[in-house]
Amino acid sequence: MTIKMALSVVTTVADNPYDWRFLRVKDFGFKSHLLNQMKQQFPDAALRDLDRSFVDDAIIPAYSRAIEVGRPTLELVRTRLLGVRIGYERVILPQKGNGKPGWCISLVEGRFFVSPTREAKTDITDDNIIQLLIEGQTTKEIAEVLHLSPRTIEHRIDKLKNRFDAKNLVHLVAKFVATQVGRREKESN
Repeated sequence: MTIKMALSVVTTVADNPYDWRFLRVKDFGFKSHLLNQMKQQFPDAALRDLDRSFVDDAIIPAYSRAIEVGRPTLELVRTRLLGVRIGYERVILPQKGNGKPGWCISLVEGRFFVSPTREAKTDITDDNIIQLLIEGQTTKEIAEVLHLSPRTIEHRIDKLKNRFDAKNLVHLVAKFVATQVGRREKESN
């Protein structure tokens, strides 16, 4: 497993999905203020005790599908958790056997993890692009991760440059990094 991966188990014995339990097996290997905050707000617990909008959007439907088909499922998830836009690829492996699986293993590889920009409104795809640019990804690599064409990514980057009044791509990334650093300094004061 890489530092951008996490492993968890969801027990699915209960008939009511909100009674299913989330258990963290291995956390992401990288350190992040936002990730630490999310871990505190998303402990090992019954799904009913976790962020309801995230559970309803990203957990119950995906695990229910995996249980229904009875085989591994792979998906790119783009959602919000505690106000932060996150994206990850997830493989869900339901327990093999006769009858309903009693658990599912989930292997997640993080793709983006950023607070929404406050200076200008962006959608989740723009936030994905911003994070991947900060990580040094090329247009082609971003297109592969987001399952979009390289031309679409180029077009969105051009719009971001105009919106943030950036002269070029390096200037745009520098503005994003400065925005993140400035926000963290304000949060720590």
